[in-house]
Amino acid sequence: MSARFAPLLGALIGTLGGAVYWLGALLWPSNVAVIVSMTATSLLAAEFNDASPATRTDMLSRMFCLLIKYNALMALSAAKLPFAAPPNLALGLIMICGYAASFALGVSVMAIRPEKSAVRIPNGSVSIALLIGFAPAALLGIPGLIGLAGAVIVGLACVAYLNFKLIRLLTEACFYLGALAAWSYV
Repeated sequence: MSARFAPLLGALIGTLGGAVYWLGALLWPSNVAVIVSMTATSLLAAEFNDASPATRTDMLSRMFCLLIKYNALMALSAAKLPFAAPPNLALGLIMICGYAASFALGVSVMAIRPEKSAVRIPNGSVSIALLIGFAPAALLGIPGLIGLAGAVIVGLACVAYLNFKLIRLLTEACFYLGALAAWSYV
């Protein structure tokens, strides 16, 4: 790319970042929307750095997933469950649901892409893993099911491009984002 057009590329990436923030702020608190926007712009800008694209993308993805998880969980710490429960139990239950769903999706990825997995997973085992992993989300009601849908959609979209550990981390973060977005309306 010609140096004279670098600012134009920067402006386009900034436009995308602003749009991602604006859309994210419609669903989540501002701190979460900022991190989602930073993730989008950093991944795009990373393609134009000197280091290996795979290394940069993996490192950035992990860092931003952790930041998104942290901020989404902090926002979800005020969530109310659809049933009576002791104080501070809601976030623990949300975390159980997020981890169970992300690990179940990880098992399905290993089954779909056996060349990336050291273990061959039979279809029956995948079905049981998905049932066990998805069932807790129903306890959260609509936010849990929306979080689960978000995790599944992102997991399926990323199967072709990402490794198992990154998909698990990303689907867990997306579970929390989906649940957080839905909790705003419940």
